[in-house]
Amino acid sequence: MDKLNNITNTKASIITAEPAKTEKDKKQKVSLKDRKFSSKEVCSIAAATAITAAVLGGQMLSGRARARFRLVNAEKNSLKTGINALREQIRGVTEDNVLLNNTNKGLRKEISALSAKLKDIIESDLSPKEIRENIYQTLRAKILGENLDYDIANPPVVGRGNFKVFDDAVDLPAVQRTSNRADAIRLDIPEIGADGRFEFSMPKTSEVKVTHMPTKDFSPVYNSQTGVTESYADSVRWNADKIARDILQNFYDGHGQTLDGVRFSFVPNGKKVKVRISGDSTYTVDKAIYIGESTKRDDAKAAGNFGEGLKMCALKLLKDYDIGNMKVASDNWELTFSLQNTALTDKRVLSYTLEKADKYNGNYVEFETDNMELLQSLRNTINRFYHRSNEHFRCPDFENDVLGVKILPTDEVGGIYIAGQKFEFENSYNGLKGVSIFFKEKPDPAYIDVSRDRTSLWDYDFNSLGFYYGRENAMPLDEQVKLLSSLQKYWTKSKLPGAMDYFVVGMLSRMKDRVHIKFPDKYVAYSPASPDVVLELQLAGYTICKEDFTKLGMKSIKDLYGDARAHEPVVPNDVQAKKIMILKEAIKNLSPALEEKHFTPEELDTKIYLFDRTSTNENKIFEHTCAEAIIDNGTSKGFWLDKTFLDNSSLSELLETALHELSHKVGGDGSAEFSYKLTDVNRDTITHILNDVVAKENIQALSRIWDEL
Repeated sequence: MDKLNNITNTKASIITAEPAKTEKDKKQKVSLKDRKFSSKEVCSIAAATAITAAVLGGQMLSGRARARFRLVNAEKNSLKTGINALREQIRGVTEDNVLLNNTNKGLRKEISALSAKLKDIIESDLSPKEIRENIYQTLRAKILGENLDYDIANPPVVGRGNFKVFDDAVDLPAVQRTSNRADAIRLDIPEIGADGRFEFSMPKTSEVKVTHMPTKDFSPVYNSQTGVTESYADSVRWNADKIARDILQNFYDGHGQTLDGVRFSFVPNGKKVKVRISGDSTYTVDKAIYIGESTKRDDAKAAGNFGEGLKMCALKLLKDYDIGNMKVASDNWELTFSLQNTALTDKRVLSYTLEKADKYNGNYVEFETDNMELLQSLRNTINRFYHRSNEHFRCPDFENDVLGVKILPTDEVGGIYIAGQKFEFENSYNGLKGVSIFFKEKPDPAYIDVSRDRTSLWDYDFNSLGFYYGRENAMPLDEQVKLLSSLQKYWTKSKLPGAMDYFVVGMLSRMKDRVHIKFPDKYVAYSPASPDVVLELQLAGYTICKEDFTKLGMKSIKDLYGDARAHEPVVPNDVQAKKIMILKEAIKNLSPALEEKHFTPEELDTKIYLFDRTSTNENKIFEHTCAEAIIDNGTSKGFWLDKTFLDNSSLSELLETALHELSHKVGGDGSAEFSYKLTDVNRDTITHILNDVVAKENIQALSRIWDEL
């Protein structure tokens, strides 16, 4: 027993459970989360194990996972060591828990035996008939002549959080839309004509910062094969939209991260349309030919990066859109891409002819096509990049040197822009509704990898982005608070969270405990509560926010209501009310044995509240619950009873249930503290009834009245 006592004292938190009693015998099982590890720690352990396994097996996926592979691979050895140590720790805790579990099993057997003995005593009939009748009549008159002395429809408010007002809390900045780009020209982009004609020039603004590279001399090259076969085009999943994106990306970067000043010309030419897109920047021919050559390699604000966009566009257009050839020109050179046959393979090979040209202070891309989808994509892509007149950037609600946010009407199409380039959301450029958010630089690929395909973004990407921009060094703390304030539309707890909900959660996870905010009085963070409580708060004008806001100093529902409102109270009928009075009277007869040693007088004057576990308003987790204790910081404030359980059970069953729920003041069903307490309570109860004739006869009379009801 010394070892057991030591375990009980030092590992009191190993076994925990909710103070609830079910219809079925509870088979207490010790799970990992019930030990000294929190559920978050267990999830982290599982995630670390899974990631390590993926690394060791060489099965990490492409895209964003490739970047994370580098991070995880660097730590896999320390993870393996940590996991092995953790397994040893779990093994040791498991041995202790097995001992505790076996002890609890023994205590539960004793509790069961004591409960059976209590039932026999209550339901036996050992007193002389005339004494029993006198006691019966007296108690019957008392029960039938009195009413409950408390409001059974209003359970006590318990479990209120100890809300702390932080001295360092900062004021929440007012949301005020900026005037940035308010003077920008509103674009009226014409539609493409039925014959494919389209002429449009983007306004040239002061934001255009044209890049020029020094002129280089070269020798002309004719029909040179690159070694890239047409099959390489299948290595990327680019449709017309993505081809248009990569064509315009070079003009965007060449004008200093804006499409301002770029010119479009679609001219019908027989059965095809001659497309020419031109800008004012210049670059050397090697950047157009060689894959891996890029002027934007180290520029986090540039849309491009990999040096293959233009070449891949040429290959995709030649193979999938049958354009014949594609011409690219700048400065003093003119380059023509085409596909040519070769003796080495049955696949055509990307080839080029490089010629000298008259000095041209700019650059252009030119080809012919009869594909109207491609033409339409080129037109639509104008607003898929930053330019001063793009409405998604006009007067955002928040903007600094790092990012900007513009809140839109809920159903209005918005967008997500990274380094000035719009990304698809859920496989659609029109997928993100109600907000435009733009990040001025490409994030660390460990958080989100904008790979060469730059495929669709999803909800989990927004969580990663929020996590990235909520970190300590992402921007000054006061700027993060301003950003969070501008996102109040997404503070609310949602049953169907969207992308920006995930972004806010990601931010909160990094900002918590670093800053405290003075939130408006009518804002409250969600904590577990019944639907009627939530509705009551909403009707009173409260905004129910995400749980994580408590870490920043927002009050929670528990701070306002406590957690006694877990059930919707049921007003008892006359029979149920009388049964509750009988049960309270029976407990009163046990007071001499239980008062002070186990319970206070106030606890023994228990308050009993009814609920209906079959109600549609009840949480599914209570569908098998017969009774549940109401505990407030180690003090019993009464308990809940399922009305059907009350209707169908005997007084002995309900008295045993009452003692069970009152004993929960010391711990949950699986804890050793609770098992010891309930065992002692039952023993003292039986001893008292056996030794106190009056108490025994009173309880037996109450049992008879119960049965008659």
